[in-house]
Parts: sequence; structure tokens; C-alpha cells
Amino acid sequence: MLETALSHLSYVNENAGDYADSNERLEFLGDAVLDLAVSEYLFTRFGSCSEGDLTRIKSSIVSRAALAGKGQELRLEDYILYSKDSFPDLRRGKVTIISNALEALIGAIYLDGGLDAAKSFIYNKLLDRGRADFTFDSLQEAKNSLLHHSQVKFHCQPSYRIVEVSGPEHAKEFVCEVRIRDRIMGRGIGSNKKEAEKKAAVQALEQLAEAETTENNNHGSPD
Repeated sequence: MLETALSHLSYVNENAGDYADSNERLEFLGDAVLDLAVSEYLFTRFGSCSEGDLTRIKSSIVSRAALAGKGQELRLEDYILYSKDSFPDLRRGKVTIISNALEALIGAIYLDGGLDAAKSFIYNKLLDRGRADFTFDSLQEAKNSLLHHSQVKFHCQPSYRIVEVSGPEHAKEFVCEVRIRDRIMGRGIGSNKKEAEKKAAVQALEQLAEAETTENNNHGSPD
């Protein structure tokens, strides 16, 4: 099944194979599994985010460019089977080919090991679980999301403050705190002010999500 996941249609045609033996069907399945896994992960992790925020975050994670980048990190290009005669044309479509192969690989993992195995691969290889800021492509997106939730829940705006700057001139480290109603909700460290603010905003969103989850669980618990 792994060979099928890495077999481009040009390779199958060149070797007189059957259409179903290319990775296109597995790509179709893997795309659906990836969409479910990422949606569930974001829904659980960022309980305070609106549907629009979650959609934008998911789109950035599952875009062709993002998947191709992850595929290159995994060196999928070294293992994809394709027609040598089609090599010049395929090089121009490398981003699509690698991203499709990665989705096909996810489909193969799902068929071989089930949803838990596929989700484990996605979480650890694609989502970089453990990096607090992986879901936000820009400072403004993180800050806009926090602003929205702060206005809806607390009827006020968050405030950012650089509380510490350290290190030599060429390698400074900035520490930022974000407060909502004078309460510290997040703290971020970065090589510049914007990066520190971004990480502080993401941590604040996670704090809000955890608080909402705890609140919902308490309301749902029997007396």
C-alpha cells in the first residue's frame, strides 16, 4: 500500500498498470481524513475561536503549499515513483505532486492502522504539536482573534506590554505580556516585539479555551 501511495499516475501508465494502482484514490481518502483530524484538533484546542477563525487556520494548515513543505521535510520527493519521460513537466508541478503524495500516504496509514494511527501521524508530523504558535500565520491573525474573543466575553480590549528585553544587540530577546481586565492571560518570548506579542496572544487564546472547557465540564457534571 505504501508503494501505491507514492505512485504517481505517470508511473502507473508507463508501466502498463491499472488506474486504481496510482495514488489518486488514496489521495482522495487521505484528504478527507486530514480534514477531519485537523478540524477536530483545532476545535478541541481553540474552544474560543469562531467558525471563521477555525476555517482560516485550517486552510493555512492543509493548503497545497503547506503540505508540500511538510512533504519535503519528510523527503517524500525522494520516494515518489513517476515516469522519467514526464520529469520536466512534473518538476513544474512539484508542489501539487508532493502534497498529493502526502495526502495519499495519510490515506494508506488510515487503511492500514485506522483513524488513531492516521491522527497520530498528522498531529506529530504535520501539526508540529508542542509549538504554541503553529496555527497562526501572522501576528495580526492571532491578535485579531484574541481581540474578538475579549470583546465578546469581557467587553474590553486586550493590552500588550513588553516587560523584559535581554541579550546582546544582535540577538535580543523580548518578553511580552497580554492582559485582559488587568489579568495576565498570556506571555510570549520572541526575537522581536511582534513575535513576542504573537506568542502571548496565542497563549491567551489557549488559556481562554481551557477556561471554557473547565466551565462547560463543571456545568455538565452531576451534583
